[in-house]
Amino acid sequence: MRLVQRVHTAASPAQVWALLALPSSWPQFDLRFRSLRDARRPAAPGQHLMGLARFGLVRLPVDIVEAVEERRLVLVVHTAPGVREQVAYDLTEGQDGGCHVQISLTVDGLFAPVAVLPLFLSGGVTVRLLAARAERAARVAARRPGAA
Repeated sequence: MRLVQRVHTAASPAQVWALLALPSSWPQFDLRFRSLRDARRPAAPGQHLMGLARFGLVRLPVDIVEAVEERRLVLVVHTAPGVREQVAYDLTEGQDGGCHVQISLTVDGLFAPVAVLPLFLSGGVTVRLLAARAERAARVAARRPGAA
């Protein structure tokens, strides 16, 4: 099953990418993760990470499948036994500035039908938090002396 949600933010694709590119920042906006191990390097295809679930002490293996700077990040998250998610973040420049952020969740596995609704809801919150965090970072950057 594939679920898609999209939001617009006043932040630029570069400002949104600054959050997506560093796995250590994902817990700031992604409801799945309390923390990630080995997450200090920028996201790169083939990278394997271990996340700790925000709720409970469950480990979540994460594989980075694709990372295209300021455009796209694709992850495979082994959310639970019998549930695997492919999470794709797509960034496109808005016509009037800012950025459109789209999250696509493809859920499969034995228990996927049961997991669809909670994952859809958490994906919606995640993409909105990502947009809000990027917007806040953009406002802070604009207030700095010497900012254009």
